[in-house]
Amino acid sequence: MTFLSPLFLWFLPLISLPVIIHLLAKRRSKLIDFPSLKFLKLLEQDALRKFNVKQLILLIIRTLIILLVILSFARPNFNRSGGVSINTQAVDLVIMALDNTASNRADFEDQTGLWLTTLGTMLKEKGYEVSFLGITDFQLYDSPDRIIAGYADIYTGNITTRLAAQIDLDKYRAKTIIWVGDGQDVHEAMENLTDWDKYLLLGPVTRDMGISLVQLPNRGLRIGEEYQLQVGVERSSEDQELAGLELIINENRQNQAALEADVNFIEMLARVTDPGYQDGRLKLGPDRHTYNDSRYFVIPAGGNIPVQILRKRVSPDFWQIVESSVYTTEMNLDVRLLEFAEIDNLNLSQGGTIIVEDASRLADYNWNRLIGFVSSGGQLILFGDGGARMNELLGFQGSLEASSSRAALGLYLTDEADKNLQFDPMRQVIAQDRLHIYKRFRASSNELEQTWIRYLDDQPFLGASALQAGRTVWFNTEFHSGANNLPLLGIFPTLILQLCQSQKLVDQTAHYNALIGDTLHFFPIAQAGENIPFSIQRPDGTVDYQAPDSSYIIHYPTINLPGIYRLMKGRQVLQPIAVNISAHEARAHSRVYDFDDSAIFVTGDQSALVEEIMGRQSGLALWPLLLIGLLLLWAAETYLSRIKTTWRQDV
Repeated sequence: MTFLSPLFLWFLPLISLPVIIHLLAKRRSKLIDFPSLKFLKLLEQDALRKFNVKQLILLIIRTLIILLVILSFARPNFNRSGGVSINTQAVDLVIMALDNTASNRADFEDQTGLWLTTLGTMLKEKGYEVSFLGITDFQLYDSPDRIIAGYADIYTGNITTRLAAQIDLDKYRAKTIIWVGDGQDVHEAMENLTDWDKYLLLGPVTRDMGISLVQLPNRGLRIGEEYQLQVGVERSSEDQELAGLELIINENRQNQAALEADVNFIEMLARVTDPGYQDGRLKLGPDRHTYNDSRYFVIPAGGNIPVQILRKRVSPDFWQIVESSVYTTEMNLDVRLLEFAEIDNLNLSQGGTIIVEDASRLADYNWNRLIGFVSSGGQLILFGDGGARMNELLGFQGSLEASSSRAALGLYLTDEADKNLQFDPMRQVIAQDRLHIYKRFRASSNELEQTWIRYLDDQPFLGASALQAGRTVWFNTEFHSGANNLPLLGIFPTLILQLCQSQKLVDQTAHYNALIGDTLHFFPIAQAGENIPFSIQRPDGTVDYQAPDSSYIIHYPTINLPGIYRLMKGRQVLQPIAVNISAHEARAHSRVYDFDDSAIFVTGDQSALVEEIMGRQSGLALWPLLLIGLLLLWAAETYLSRIKTTWRQDV
């Protein structure tokens, strides 16, 4: 039982008025002279009967009359779905959750029309508190007009916690959520709402196609080279028509294909015709829903994988031997030799590998830049002890301790060695004791994330640790003849080049592609102290101006549109990044969602939904019955009060 106007319950103390009036108006006994005392006992009994019967009944009736008047104004309501309970809170809660995610974006306007406002008004008139929200952020509003469709996923946090931060859920006895959308993710999102009434209005199924997957080539690209894009396509079950897939690169159409209804995977052939970045777009059509029919990608092309080496120039220069072996074998590596004085000339915007032959020479600001380089897909190869910053990067807990020995330290290959790298030549060198290490750095922990070569006491000699999309490789020795004879061995150039090529190239291109909602990280070509105005050109043509941080990285968080975001310096494009909606949200509309095992009322009929909500949410109004009872009590009080006071029961 719920009181729709509970403020009138504060008048309940008024029911004591008849008792107070009765006590104040009680007549005092009069002294009457009787000729005889034989009637005194009879009169006493008669007075008691009058009070115990008539006055008591009138007192009860008048008290009930005041009680029923107060309860009638408080408007008691019997809730059919909630059982019998007393709730003096103001109203029950109804939340309308509108699917404004990427997967339902095209139907959003059609499903949030006038009927939603009408339903909200009907519920408010019945005494319910009604709020609206979009499921991308679960932010409550008092009107559906404030909810905007966007290219976003459903809110992934705890829904109850999110709502409780905005309203006091405990003050509502009954809570209802009405989900309006295509049905995707409803079951998972509402399964924890155990004390809620749940409804789902499914939107109509229309022809819909989507590009759910694009696999980029896992290798470096050169000018004039052909490569394949593997494209995953989805369709709604109602779509049986022929579809067209178009490939556009750098604003030029390169390829197209016709897709039958049963085709869900196709390979598209592309060619590198221009140097630099390949700004690509795959478009599927014709499609009524344009939110998921296009996919964008960026591939850096026109050269080899960059390898930049920071070293101290000595004679002989072993790094020149590495450089010569690359050109001799025509490997797809572009080696660039730098001295430590040229450290600010490192190009951190092109990925690839950076080799530092003496990690101890890196300053803090160098580490900041290199950590950003690694986290975005680059590979960093280090020799020696780089101090606390290197230990943090590699995952070691304590500092390293230098250890030297006149005798060569023994080594062995781990089981991890052959999984990612071809270590057969190195295995023979170690087995023949031709690799001599005289200086190393002992770690408090003997584990890297991946260790390929160990010392005999299980300290790591060569291994790697990952950081987001990139990795750091560490040689546990110094790069000079007093510490080891590794540079003198013919295996050394092969080992270095193998490490440079073993980093998966998909990681090299990953930071050129992102999802809506992610923060984009641009690596401008800026020098220390250089103040260059950078700008970000968005897919809709608008421009935002950004400044790099201390590591010369530009962070851009305003990502709410699919397409190509370009980092500009004036009119020059320094770097583009392709942004897409997630593969999960790119799925085509279909009725594959199963609600048989849930307590969610599911329908595609608006009128059926309204009827069910009104039937379940409506309660039985009790105040008309109270008025009838009030009328009967008034009649009884009137009749009883007119009985003569001389009325007596027979003795």
